[in-house]
Amino acid sequence: MTKGTIVLILGLFLCPVLLVAAQAQSTITEQEAHSIGVDAYLYFYPLISTDITRLVSTNIEAGKEPMKGPPNTFLNAAAYPPADLKVVVRYNF
Repeated sequence: MTKGTIVLILGLFLCPVLLVAAQAQSTITEQEAHSIGVDAYLYFYPLISTDITRLVSTNIEAGKEPMKGPPNTFLNAAAYPPADLKVVVRYNF
């Protein structure tokens, strides 16, 4: 997913929020705009990060890497994954 796509998705979701805020007041203060941006980042970052992980994990041939493969297929891990595995982004890492 490119940065342009991420910006477009965030823009589409933020547009209604900004329109409602703009209708309530004629201008938005810098603090309110910053607060809206922080809220949007906190809400959308895990969603986008999870989607990027899904795209990377499913855009590969079957059996090429463990625990990765095309969508709608069963995958099997030979052993329990180690703690240092970087396939899934861990938010508290």
